[in-house]
Amino acid sequence: MAKAVRERKCLVTGEVLPSARMIRFVLGPENIIVPDLAARLPGRGCWLKADHKVLDKAIDKRLFVRFGQKALDQPGTVTVPEELSGQVADLMRRRCLEHLALCNRAGQLVGGFEKVRSRLESGKSHVVVMASDVADNGRSKMCRGIENIRVIDIFTREELSRATGLENAVHLALMPGGMSEGFLRETDRYLSWLGNPEDQ
Repeated sequence: MAKAVRERKCLVTGEVLPSARMIRFVLGPENIIVPDLAARLPGRGCWLKADHKVLDKAIDKRLFVRFGQKALDQPGTVTVPEELSGQVADLMRRRCLEHLALCNRAGQLVGGFEKVRSRLESGKSHVVVMASDVADNGRSKMCRGIENIRVIDIFTREELSRATGLENAVHLALMPGGMSEGFLRETDRYLSWLGNPEDQ
C-alpha cells in the first residue's frame, strides 16, 4: 500500500499542498518565530508554501504575529526576525547538502566525469548533480546524446566537495535509493523557494 501523502494548508495562500512542498514555522523560545524545516519541533505550528514571495507576504500582512498570539493563547509580543527569509534559505540549502552527504554514505552517489557519463549512458542514473561553476562546456559534454536526464546545478564545486568528502566534486551521478529520494525532495523544495519550479 502506498504511503499516504501528508498535506497542510498554507497560511498565506490557503492552498492545501503536500507537506514536502511546504515549510513549517513554530513559536520558539522568547516568542520568536522559528523555521522548522524537519517539521519536528514541539508546539503548534503554521505552514507556508515553499516560496520566498509567500514568506514575504506573511511578514507584510503580520500573519506570523497573529498566529503567534493565538498560539500563546494570551496577549504577548511575538517577534519575527528581520533576517527570517535569509535564515530559511540558508537552512534549506544546508539540508540539501546534508542529504547529498547521506547519499554518498549510502553508496547512492558516483563521482568523476567518466563514471558519471557511464551511469547516464547505461540508464543506471537519470540525475546528475553538477557544480554551478563547472566549465562552460562541461554540461554539454556530460549530457551530449543522452535523453531524459535531470541536471541539478545550483551548488558550487566547493560545496559539493565539502558535503561529499570527494576531491574536486564537479560531476555526481545520483543512483536510485531512499537517500536519493530524500535529496530530491529537499532540492525540489529549495528550487520552489528560489522560484525555479520549472527545474523540478
